[in-house]
Parts: sequence; C-alpha cells; structure tokens
Amino acid sequence: MWRCPLCQSSLTTDTVWYCENNHRFDVSRRGYVNLLPVHKKGSKQPGDSKEMLSARQTFHQTGGYQPLMDKMATLLISALKTKTGELSLYDAGCGEGSYLNEVQCALQNHGVSVSAAGSDIAKSAVDFAARQYKQAQFVVASSFDLPVEDNVVDVVLQVFAPGDDRELHRVLKPGGLLLHVAPGPEHLYALKSVAYQTPRKHEQPVDRRVGFVLQSHEPLSFDVNFSSAEQISALLMMTPFTWRLSEEKRESLLRDLKQIEADFVVSLWTKSEAV
Repeated sequence: MWRCPLCQSSLTTDTVWYCENNHRFDVSRRGYVNLLPVHKKGSKQPGDSKEMLSARQTFHQTGGYQPLMDKMATLLISALKTKTGELSLYDAGCGEGSYLNEVQCALQNHGVSVSAAGSDIAKSAVDFAARQYKQAQFVVASSFDLPVEDNVVDVVLQVFAPGDDRELHRVLKPGGLLLHVAPGPEHLYALKSVAYQTPRKHEQPVDRRVGFVLQSHEPLSFDVNFSSAEQISALLMMTPFTWRLSEEKRESLLRDLKQIEADFVVSLWTKSEAV
C-alpha cells in the first residue's frame, strides 16, 4: 500500500523499504519508517512535542476520552456490517496511536480482520505509537502528502488532525469511508475560560466536502470526571493553550478541577466522485 514520497512509485517493504528508482528508507529499531523528505518538513521538529505526546498517551490510558473512542468504533462497526475480507484502516495524523488502536481492537473484537497503519508528521508521535502498538504499521509523513498508493484504503481516520481532502479521497477505495472527529463548540470551554480573557468557542466542522457524501454528523458530549491529579495534569499538558496558564492558575486547576465537559462532532463520509 505504500508509495515512495520522492517519486510516487510503489515501495517494496523489507528490512529496508525501497522503490524501483532505488530510493531507500530504513526501518527503525521500533519498526516504523520515516517517509517525510527533509525538504517537506517545514521545521526542524514538526508536529507536537514529546511532552504533549506523552501527556496525551497518559490521558488516553486513563480512559479520559473513552466515550469518544467507543462512538467511533460503533459508527464503523455499523457502517461495515456487510464488509467481507480484510479491512484496510489508516489514521492520517495518528499522534501517539491511541485512536487507531482502539478502533482496530473494537473491529477485531467484532470479527473483522483489520490491517492497520498510521502516519504523523511528528517523529516523536510515530515513535510513541510504534513502541506501544505492535499490531499496526506506522510511518513519519505529512497528512498533506500521504505516502500511500491510490485507492487502497477502506477506512481513513482523521481525528483533530489537519489534512487535504484530495489526498484523503485519493487513497480511499471507491465507496471507502472517512471518519472525521473535530472539537465541538463547548469542548473544554471551562479550561479555555481560565486560559484566555476572551475565550472563543470552536467553529463547527463543514458539512460539505468535495468528493465525499456525508452519512452522519453527530455531536457527542460527556463529562470527564477526574480520578487523579496526574490525569488533570496530562489533560492540561496535551492542550494547545496550556502554555497560557500561569503557575498559579495551573496549581489551582490541579487542586480544584473535578470534571470538565468534552464536546465533539463525529462525522462519517463516503467517497464518491473524483475530485
């Protein structure tokens, strides 16, 4: 399913990945492959920091967003109930791998054979994912230039990640599914109110995408009830506005925050005509 990020020809995956033009890519000791050309990095260390990724992994391991993961799995299980054969599942912007792993495991528990893979522009994210989740293949790559061949993926996940609709459309098989998750208007608003003088609510995701047909567009809200200061600290560290918190505000939240509202919009799309 992989293609060379330099010449777009098919990659042979072995102890070293290579294409017919002899572009070669080493497999790391953790099993992932860096398919992000240097000239496309944009910065020395693109993507989320190690600290944010570690916090995200800690938070997910406490089950903080488990209702969201369950919702994603339920939607796909229902949409794929007539699917036969092995399913190709791809997470475009996988972070540290938690969402891909949860969906893969849920599908497998319902008897679906799943081949899972994910990519992220942050090398640290892919390292975290490959270390934790051995049953999926991870690569370093930009979501705007996926190193994936045309029409080979059954389901793409896009969770809080930027990307290019044309690329998502290109890699999906005809009739393939795109599961998109975005923050809802009330997501972590109480926390934003502490971090910002004039907090803004998240804008709603679009309900039209060229080359896709919308199947469902569902809000999902639930309270995260904190079980420990470690869980609160992990949530604070994984959010993009945590750096706006003074030490005094941070200590106050760690001491007093008991729960917070998580709010999402989960959308399911089907690939349709060419773009």
